[in-house]
Parts: sequence; C-alpha cells; structure tokens
Amino acid sequence: MDAAALCLDLETLSGFLGFAPQHIYYLVESPESYYTTISIPKKSDPMKVRQIDIPFSELKGVQRAINKKILSELPMSDNVHSYVQGRSILTATKLLCPGRAILKVDIADFFPTITYRRVFGLFRRLGYNDAAAFILSRLCTKDDKLSQGAPTSPAISNAIMAGLDKRMERLAETWELKYLRYSDDMFFHKERNFNHTRLADVASSVVESSGFIINSSKTKYHPKGLPRITLGLLTHGPEPRIPGPQRKKYRAAFFRASRNINWAYERQAQLKGMLEWYKCVQGRSDEYIQYQAIFENIERLKIHDSYRSR
Repeated sequence: MDAAALCLDLETLSGFLGFAPQHIYYLVESPESYYTTISIPKKSDPMKVRQIDIPFSELKGVQRAINKKILSELPMSDNVHSYVQGRSILTATKLLCPGRAILKVDIADFFPTITYRRVFGLFRRLGYNDAAAFILSRLCTKDDKLSQGAPTSPAISNAIMAGLDKRMERLAETWELKYLRYSDDMFFHKERNFNHTRLADVASSVVESSGFIINSSKTKYHPKGLPRITLGLLTHGPEPRIPGPQRKKYRAAFFRASRNINWAYERQAQLKGMLEWYKCVQGRSDEYIQYQAIFENIERLKIHDSYRSR
C-alpha cells in the first residue's frame, strides 16, 4: 500500500513520518515560527552570498522524513540536473561543452512563485486526501511559499516543474535541439547555431502558460564556440572551467588568508567552499594543492597566534 493510502489524517500521517501527532500539530499551526534567516556563500561563486530561510531542528527533522518517505520516490527526468543525486552544475555544464550553441531562459522568483496552493495541488495529484495534503503543504511552506532553505523545497520544485519540463522537452525535439534544466535556468542547445529569437518567444509562452514568469533580462543566446559563462562556469572549451576573474578572487582570498590569520579564521566557511568548488571543477591542480595547504594551516596558526598574543 502506498503512502497516500496510509496517510489519511494527522494521526496516521504523523505515525507514517515517525513523529507524535502533537509535534506535527504545533508545526502545522505556525510553521513560520520555526525558521531563521542566514546568509551563505553561493556555490557557483563563494565570494557572493544569498539569503536562505533555514528551518529549526523541530521542523527540519519532519521535512527530512517527508523527503525520504514521500518525495524521494518521485520519478525525475534525465534532463533535470538540480537537486538530484549524482547530478550537479558540473554535469549540466559538461553537456553544454565544447561550445555548443545555447539559448538560456530564466524563471523569475522561482521559489516564491511556488505557493502553498501549488504545493497542495501537488500532494493531491500524488493521491493524498485534502487533510493529508493540507498538513504536508503547511509543513513544506513558509509564508505560503517554498522556503529555499527547507530540505523538502528542492524536490518539491522539481516535482512542480515536471509538467513544464515535458513540454520543454517536446518543444526542443521539434526544433531538433536538446533541453536541460538546472533549478530555474532552462537551456536549449545544439551543435550548430539556430533561430533563437523565435524559440525564445515560444518558450516564454510555454513557461507563462504553466504559471511561471520569464525573467526576460536574463534570456541569453550564446552562439556556437564563442566565449561565455554558463551556470557560473566557462563552457566554450572541452570541459567546464572556473572563469578567470573568479580564479583571481580565489588567489587573492587565499593569499590574504596566508598573511592574515584572523581574517582567514573568520572566513573559514567561505574558504572551504572555494576550495571544494575549485577541486570539483579544476581538479587537483598545483593551485588547488597550494590553497589546500593554506586552508589546513588556518586552525593551527590561529592557536599559535593566540598563544603568541598572551
């Protein structure tokens, strides 16, 4: 018997998720009370930050259970590279190399556009009755919208986008193109140049008819072979690479970290993000080994610096 058939009310849904009914009840009453807002480095550029609403442990544990027992079972298109195990910015950008012609279409205010009503509709389509769908939707939204920091939001956004992805895939096929999506960024790509202006108009109509809004200022066509940055990486070469200006920022940050231990200690999270992203994209190059040595010295040098200052 599937989860939707088992979860009919607060008691049965709570038992299925592994929590006491009163615990779920209080979360559903006021989910907004169980979040805090933080700033974290962007993965594609750890020098920049984004604001994220993070659920407290009381709510996060329930959301993780929803992820594991309900959302992880949902099928996902091979063309979706965001929030799917084994796929990433790197797997997406590799498909756009070496220098394929690309049309990028961006959805404006992606997570806020996915409202409580849309999440409720998703759970109803999955077979849950009104009571269970109401509880699940309240547990997965903040201020009647998806929270970017909730562990359930990525899977829900992909599930909400499933119908639009299919329409975009069919559109790409009619134009003899390939399609892929990373979160709110959709790409049509081909080995040779194509009539991107007409396709952009058609794609925008499809997106808007699905209840989303195109960020027209970010619609961009990249002709075959010309230098460009896609999802934060260079994709006109044989493999994705970190852009030169960003690599210079990395060099400057690690140079400063090697000279100013207090500055480095306060920015360990950012430096760790840079180091991991550099290795993921560029591999274990000489620069990476140098950055790694600097990072590993931060804690030891901080202790030594504290001792010297006594």
